[in-house]
Amino acid sequence: IKAGKPVLNWARRHKIALGIARGLAYLHTGLDDPITHANVRSKNVLVDDFFVARITDFALDKLMIPSIADEMVALAKADGYKAPELQRMKKCNSRTDVYAFGILLLEILIGKKPGKNGRSGEYVDLPSMVKVAVLEETTMEVFDVELLKGIRSPMEDGLVQALKLAMGCCAPVASVRPSMEEVVRQLEENRPRNRSALYSPTETRSGSITPF
Repeated sequence: IKAGKPVLNWARRHKIALGIARGLAYLHTGLDDPITHANVRSKNVLVDDFFVARITDFALDKLMIPSIADEMVALAKADGYKAPELQRMKKCNSRTDVYAFGILLLEILIGKKPGKNGRSGEYVDLPSMVKVAVLEETTMEVFDVELLKGIRSPMEDGLVQALKLAMGCCAPVASVRPSMEEVVRQLEENRPRNRSALYSPTETRSGSITPF
């Protein structure tokens, strides 16, 4: 979170995540010719001053020659968004989009970018990080500290449910992942209780759009 930008509390991050999920669900099921995004990652999400998310760079795989598409899949692996099955089939589909969204939702909840860290060279595996925390019974410690501010009950505010949903999206077996329509339904059912936390009276709105 850069200086001068509003703090991304849970209400705001939830709105962003739900907006991304709705956009992907529309691409998958809302068109006569369904579209696979094929490049879901935080770099391809724009957020305006009202925390409305807009996904960009979708369906690029339809425009690319196979060699370039393969490079894009390799980049997804380096960035930590690549579904396991892409190792063998190298063709994105709605289920690989769901996996990448799960990683993105973990990024929103944990506050860390997946994949290779440019400074240390360390590879950040977000699903593994959550699994270790669950085994060690330190699940609450994986959440970004800014996310927990103002939260009385992570369970009642939908944080724990969102974490479970993200891990479900990241399931190694593609067939057990939820559809994006199901993801939208679950996020809508587990909204933060304090919706007033979306905005602060001291913040101004210019209508600008910035990268997430």
